[in-house]
Amino acid sequence: MYILITGANRGIGLELVRQCVARGDRVGAGVRSGSDTRELQKIVLKHPDHVGVLHLPVDQQALVQEAALHAAQTLDALDVLVNNAGINPETPAEDTFGALQEASVLHVLHVNAVAPLIVAQAFMPLLKKSPRPRIINITSEMGSLADKTYGGSYAYCMSKAALNMATRGMAADLRKDDIPVVALDPGWVRTDMGGPSASLSPAESVRGILRVIDTLTLKDTGRYLDYTGRDHRW
Repeated sequence: MYILITGANRGIGLELVRQCVARGDRVGAGVRSGSDTRELQKIVLKHPDHVGVLHLPVDQQALVQEAALHAAQTLDALDVLVNNAGINPETPAEDTFGALQEASVLHVLHVNAVAPLIVAQAFMPLLKKSPRPRIINITSEMGSLADKTYGGSYAYCMSKAALNMATRGMAADLRKDDIPVVALDPGWVRTDMGGPSASLSPAESVRGILRVIDTLTLKDTGRYLDYTGRDHRW
């Protein structure tokens, strides 16, 4: 299986690379310019035949398309796309009512909600060549409208709710191509974004994510799941 993971240099993305390689998958590790790739490069050095690093700044459509065209020259097919790259505003204060900055909110929306659509669109020719293609959009429980009973975190919550909506649209459009698309919440994970108090380690979260990916069929398309495979409230 060949799996493309965006935001693969740290956190959940890095752990996905680690576990996928360990079980024998081939991995395309998408990273943006200037990323700290030291831990990723350690995996590449150990498994040069199983991991390739792609320059994939997801918020730059021309470079995304360029990466997809380059991949098409070396790959027969893409089996799984994991849209994992995501950001928060640079400082928490920027995401509180009264201190919101337009540029910061728009940047988060761009990376978290718009970019996954653009990446999926660019890599669609390779996905269509797979006998069992799947698209996983890494979302959050913070994208749930039903559970949004607290203030703050405007940009992040809005972006993940938008990603959930994008997932529903993609699921409808790609059903005819037999490509399931799901929004998948990895849980609260101890990463740079999740913080040290989070309840899950990256390894625990990713084990669950991979179980969900492995069992996805077209009947699951358009679902909003957590890492255990349970449905979230929209």
